[in-house]
Amino acid sequence: MSILRINILLRINVLRREATQASAQRQHLRIQYDKMYLARGVASLFNMAAVEVDSQCRYHETSAAYVLPKANDIIEQDRLDAQAAAIVEMIGGFPLLASLRTLDNISKAVDVGCGTGVATIQIATVLPSATIYGLDLTPVPEALKKIVPGNIVWAQGNALDVDYNQPGSDVMSREIFNPGELDYIFGRMLFLGINNWPKYFSITSNAMRSGGIIEHQDLDWKFYRVGTSECVSDDWEWHKAIVSGAKQSGLSTTSGSDAAPLMKSSGLEVLSVQTFEFSFVPSSKTPKSQAMGRYVQAKLVPQYPELLRKMLGANGITGEKLEKLTKACLHDITSEEGVHQKYTVTIARKP
Repeated sequence: MSILRINILLRINVLRREATQASAQRQHLRIQYDKMYLARGVASLFNMAAVEVDSQCRYHETSAAYVLPKANDIIEQDRLDAQAAAIVEMIGGFPLLASLRTLDNISKAVDVGCGTGVATIQIATVLPSATIYGLDLTPVPEALKKIVPGNIVWAQGNALDVDYNQPGSDVMSREIFNPGELDYIFGRMLFLGINNWPKYFSITSNAMRSGGIIEHQDLDWKFYRVGTSECVSDDWEWHKAIVSGAKQSGLSTTSGSDAAPLMKSSGLEVLSVQTFEFSFVPSSKTPKSQAMGRYVQAKLVPQYPELLRKMLGANGITGEKLEKLTKACLHDITSEEGVHQKYTVTIARKP
C-alpha cells in the first residue's frame, strides 16, 4: 500500500473519531465539514493520480435527461468537487441547511444525484449511526469506495424509475425508496437530471416517514444583476433558445423556485425557503459568492459549448446558427461582475 494511500486512510480515521466527538453546536460542525472536504479533496487527488486521464469527456446515453458529462468522468469529477466547495461557501459554510439534530432516531437517508459523493460523505459523518445511500446515474469513483465511512451504501439508478404500483427488484425499490422509511432526503443541482418534478416529489414524499425531512437545493435558469432581482437575460436570444430546448427535453428552468409549491402538492409541509446568488463572475458586492464566480469561470464555462450543442440541438439548431448563439452566450455570462442565477434551498417536512 502506497504512503499516500496510507495517509488518506489515516486521515479518514481521524475525521471519523472527530465526528463522533463533535458537539451539537453549529460552528463546531462547520469545522468538521471543512476537514472532511479537505480529506475528500486528497482522495480526489489520489484517484486522479491513479487513473489515466482521458481528455475526451464521456456523456450519458442520449435517452438520459442529464446533458453534462458522466460523474465518473475524471474531468467531471474535478468540476463537481469544485462546485460542491463553492456551494458550501455560497450558502454560509455549511453544506446542509436542514436542522438534522432536531430529528429523533435517524436511521436512513439518501443523497439523490450524489455525483462524486461529497455530500454523501458529509451526511454520513453527521449521522454516523444511520445508513446513508448515495444514488447517481453512474457509479462513484472506485478509489473513493474503499476509504469512505462504513455507513454509506452506493447505488446506481434513476429515482424517477421507482414505481410504487409495480415495485421492482432493484436497490431503489427494494431498499432506498420503500414507503414511509426515509428520515432525510438530500438533492442538490438536479436541474439537468430530473425531467418530471411532480413525479420526483411524489416518489420522495411516499418514501419519507412521518416527521422526515427533504432538503432540495437547485437553480433557476434566468440571470440577474448583482445584489438584485433585476433580470438581464429576457432579451438574450441564446437564452430563449436554450429555454425552448430545455422544454423539448422535459427539463424545468425553475427547478429551484418551483420546489416549494411542488412539495406542498405532494403533501409536504414547507419549513423554509432561502435564496442565494450563484455568481457567474466574482463581485466584491457578494463576498460569499466569489468562490462560485471563480469556479464557474474556470470549470463550468468551458462546458457551455457542449451543453449548448446538446440542448439547442433538440430544436434543430446547428452549424453557423449554433456557433453564433454560443459566442453570444459566452459573452453574456461574463459581461458584468456578479451576474448570477438564483440558487434556492427548500426544506420540507412530512406531517
